[in-house]
Amino acid sequence: MNRRFLYCVLQGPAFSPARAAERTGLALVDANEPGDVPPSGRYAGKALADGSALLVLLDDDLIPGGSILEPLRELKGALPGLRALGATQVTLSLVVAWTGDCHFSLSPGELAEIAALGLPLEVSCHPAAT
Repeated sequence: MNRRFLYCVLQGPAFSPARAAERTGLALVDANEPGDVPPSGRYAGKALADGSALLVLLDDDLIPGGSILEPLRELKGALPGLRALGATQVTLSLVVAWTGDCHFSLSPGELAEIAALGLPLEVSCHPAAT
């Protein structure tokens, strides 16, 4: 069984996730404001130059087998506002947690919606946690 997670990574030197969430109503997670100093990780103890956050579009743990069509359409509508709020680097990330084979598919409609966004798409497959 495979589980899919699709999220949008938003970053930029003037991007404030708190301001973006307030103005757009979007639920942004793993947010870092410009200048934040993380306590751990590769940037531990160093002020972050960019603000960043994730916008979860699909989580098979929450909605198994859900379609990404509607979340992608909502993202398309929100992108101009997010860019106006400083999100200069925007990337889609698809993570597939697999058991057995890492086999997954996207429908022609899903591929068309992804292409229409004009964003880079990163795909990562890894064994599911047992």
